[in-house]
Amino acid sequence: MSALRKLARAAIGFTLLCVTVLGCQRKAPGPEECARFAEAVVGGGRYVTPLIDAQIERQTQECLTRPYDRELLSCVLLTRQARRCLSSFYVRHASATGNEGDGIGKDLLE
Repeated sequence: MSALRKLARAAIGFTLLCVTVLGCQRKAPGPEECARFAEAVVGGGRYVTPLIDAQIERQTQECLTRPYDRELLSCVLLTRQARRCLSSFYVRHASATGNEGDGIGKDLLE
């Protein structure tokens, strides 16, 4: 096998590896991101009571199991305006799925 052919094979392999790695990035938020999101939504602050702790835990679990996206989490963490961010998320989610929303996280708006 010639050196040029080996170089071409290596370049193709490297390109496929890069595409695979970049294409498989996690799109859903992870546990740490969801915990920060939950604290921002619930507003734990300095003093966390057992009730607030339970609300943070519930919201963290919902974040991990619902199709929240990083854009929603970033909005809440940067602006601390959960209602506005969630409203934008529902509009985005409904337009992406073609329905009026499925009630995901609507309890946060109440």
